[in-house]
Amino acid sequence: MAARSIRLEAKYADMVGRLDTIDAALAGATNAKPMLDEVLQEVSGARASMRDGLSRVAEVAAWAHAAAMGNRAALPTDILDDPLLERFAIDQPADRMPDTRALVDWRRASSAMETPALTEILAAQYAPSPTDDPHSRVLRYQLAAITREELLRRGATPSAAPATTRASDRSATAQRARSAELLRTWRAGEGGALYAEPELSGALDIVAAAKREGASLSEAELFGGLAALHRTIERRLEAGERPALATDQRRLNGAVEIKRDR
Repeated sequence: MAARSIRLEAKYADMVGRLDTIDAALAGATNAKPMLDEVLQEVSGARASMRDGLSRVAEVAAWAHAAAMGNRAALPTDILDDPLLERFAIDQPADRMPDTRALVDWRRASSAMETPALTEILAAQYAPSPTDDPHSRVLRYQLAAITREELLRRGATPSAAPATTRASDRSATAQRARSAELLRTWRAGEGGALYAEPELSGALDIVAAAKREGASLSEAELFGGLAALHRTIERRLEAGERPALATDQRRLNGAVEIKRDR
């Protein structure tokens, strides 16, 4: 909205300057009318943007009121990912009582990591991804908030916060490079880098669900089934996909993978 206001002011100043300098006899030959039409369109668009922005602010206020009344339900992803809340997403405080697997696991893993490694991970979490979606983008900065708080608790200096949550380069080349990076992290297995990665959170959710579903199996059966599941997820990642437990239309079923390996 600020950028649009600046454009409006510039166009208005240009238009007034033209009208001030032309001879009255030549007024009909100027392009003032098209400029006026453009300004009117900009004003209309600015009003619509402002209306949408105020609507979003009201929505956030309603959720804040609910939270103050004791409702700990998380804000919907579409609200948290709204550009109007981008600075909040980047600077948000860490969730100290998380109830989602990704945040719980990362809170535990980050507390056990060495400070230099944790500093590198925060820098990676701050880097916008060319293959993210609203869900993983929101999760990225929730994970980063935990990392930042852990570093501050140790007296370390966190990496500088990013200017934006969205990647400027979403080209096919950038996306292939990102998918290759995620594949390397997955193949490396258990470790801080794995739990710190929001775009692998869905795959870890699948593995966690498979472990619960296979709890009654023998150790050998469970191990074999999980190994098969890891390979299946690896193939999906290699193809540039992002397996997720709840949203993937071709959802991987951990129990099926385990039974198939028996």
